[in-house]
Amino acid sequence: MVDCRVLCGDALTILATLPDESFDGVITDPPYASGGLYTTQRVQSTAVKYTDNKSRNPLPDFDGDSKDMYSYLTWCRVWLVECKRVLKKGGVICVFTDDRQIDVIKHALQHADLTYRGIVVWDKTECARPQLGRFTKQCEYVIWGSKGDLPFDRKISPSTLKGIFRVATLQKDKVHQTQKPVELMRELCRVVEIGGTILDPFCGSGSTLVAAKQLGYNCVGIESCKAIAKTAQTRIDAVNAQTLLTHIPPQEPGKGGLLSFNSEEVTP
Repeated sequence: MVDCRVLCGDALTILATLPDESFDGVITDPPYASGGLYTTQRVQSTAVKYTDNKSRNPLPDFDGDSKDMYSYLTWCRVWLVECKRVLKKGGVICVFTDDRQIDVIKHALQHADLTYRGIVVWDKTECARPQLGRFTKQCEYVIWGSKGDLPFDRKISPSTLKGIFRVATLQKDKVHQTQKPVELMRELCRVVEIGGTILDPFCGSGSTLVAAKQLGYNCVGIESCKAIAKTAQTRIDAVNAQTLLTHIPPQEPGKGGLLSFNSEEVTP
């Protein structure tokens, strides 16, 4: 049976409680802390930073998005070190970012002694918010790497993966201000070995977890905001375990499996 759960609390606090080498992949979308050019703009609510005003984006604000570049780099290095610890050898990590923070995430990942593997592009299509007199910010990016060596014969499906994904995100479909499409997250989850367990330390409304469960992976998410965590758990519970999108063989004994945590689990 596929196990998928959300833990509510601070990511650093909960990460410290997770067992060593217990996950096959980390796929996550942390706060970018890049909205606004100046400090006065950066400390505004996430709704104001990422839309014109709060009334046009009434979804709950999220924490952790007002750091300056140096504190953001330090913070990312700390949680990435924890991710390395909980990853199994050969485990994969994928971290979302935007054009302003690409270098910060690349440096933080390597500071954490993870192996940098490259950049995956998410083309948000023409649905991306236009900017008058400027090029549209139509792309976001996924910095990806691994804990050590990454054999070519890993059991993933399909055996080769694209490097650019063109997937639209529509405002009417969102239950989180920066929600990623489940279709996109499914494609990213496929880089993790079949039958593995995926961790999302900043799971938001749970798109990574929904995608992972649909593909037959066990998964754990962490979310600091209780209201958003409950939304994630509700979305996960709505996934019918009988309608997996691809056939996943039964998990081998001793690989992955259900984990125990000393943290608050969220129930809908």
